Parts: sequence; structure tokens; C-alpha cells
Amino acid sequence: MAGCQSQQVVQFNTEKLDTRGPVSIQVDSFGGDVSIIVDPTVVGTEVTVNQLEVGQNGLPERNVQMHCATQIERGIMGEVVHVSATAIDNTLDLIRAEIIVKASSVHGVRVHTSDGDVSLLGISGEIDIQTDEGDVRIVTPLVMNERVSVENRRGNIVYRVSGDSSGKIDAIAINGEVAFDLRQGDATILPNTTGDHLVANLNDGTNKLNMRTVDGDVRIYVLEDPVGSEPFFNTDWVSW
Repeated sequence: MAGCQSQQVVQFNTEKLDTRGPVSIQVDSFGGDVSIIVDPTVVGTEVTVNQLEVGQNGLPERNVQMHCATQIERGIMGEVVHVSATAIDNTLDLIRAEIIVKASSVHGVRVHTSDGDVSLLGISGEIDIQTDEGDVRIVTPLVMNERVSVENRRGNIVYRVSGDSSGKIDAIAINGEVAFDLRQGDATILPNTTGDHLVANLNDGTNKLNMRTVDGDVRIYVLEDPVGSEPFFNTDWVSW
């Protein structure tokens, strides 16, 4: 008979970084959930990290078994915040990182993780996401007209944007389905579109919107209010 599963949480201090203006966020994690949230009340950039450890038949000991580092790269294109989480000892694959990044404005996101959800709220700019065993949710009221690349395995992809956004959509869900809900803007469904493969052009855009998942679904929503109608985020504080 399988034992009861429990979870131990080790909280790291929230790091407050001195950044100004829109920042680009790049996260590399050995595994676990990543959330990047635009919060107009935040000054600079805040990075909160938790270590989650799954145990059998009781809680595991509270040992720090991962390391997280942050770095600010300043260049002519603006500031890039790098967050890197590495496991010190994860032989049994029981350790996961939970990373939450908040800033008043985020333009450009890259997240590489595994065995975790990736949630982006209120962001803009180019997006590059790789994960598995979790869902990807991109929800923003801002215009999205740059490249988007999302790769997932055994998880869903949800992309909710405004009707002013654009792009050449190429979305594939192997062993799943692709749904396209267009409530605002114009789109043309192109040849080779099937139930699990959507090829379309949104508002005559030229930027690529590539989304791939295996054993999951892809759902693309183009709406007047993509955030306010999003059931998975509490957006009472949003004031874009």
C-alpha cells in the first residue's frame, strides 16, 4: 500500500533587485514552477524562491538542498534579470524549486525548467518557454507582436492576448487538440489546419507564434479583456 505523500517547504528570503524601467527576465531552473507577474506596485524587481521537497510517510527534514542565484545584466537594450536555480543533492528527484518574479514592467521572458508550471501575467515582448509535466499560461492585456516559442510535454498551453496582438500561429498538440477562440481582431485559418494542428495568421502579423506540446492541449484566446476574464489569476490589484 502506497504511503502518504507530504511536502516540506524551505523558504528563501525575497531578494529585492534595484532595477528601473521594463526588465527582461531569464529563468533557468533544474525543476519546479515559475511565475513571472507584472505588479505595478512593485519597486524594482522582487525574486521569491521556495524549496519544495516531497516525502513519503511523513515530512522530510528541513535541509537546504538547492541554490538560487540572481544577476542583473545592464546593456544598451535595457536590464536583464537572470535567475538560476540548481539542485545541490536531488538523487531521488524529490526536490523542486518554486520561483516567483515580480516587477512593474516586464518586456521579454525566457524560462527553462522541468516538472513544473510556467505562468506569465501582464508581460510583453519575446517569449521562450521550455518545460514538461506542467501547464503553461500566458495571459496579458498588452499587445504581443514579437516571437513566441513554447515547448511542453505532458501539459497544456494557454495563450490569452488582446485583439491588437499579431503573429503567424503554428500550434501543435500531439495526442491532444488545439482550440482557437477569436473574439476580437482578424485571423485567417490556413491550409493544413487540423484538430491537433493550427496554422493561422493573426492580424497579418509576421512574428512567429510557435507552440508545441505532447499529451496536452493548446488553447489560444484573442479577447478584448484577456486578464479580467481569466479564471486562474486573482487580478483585483491590476491597474494597467
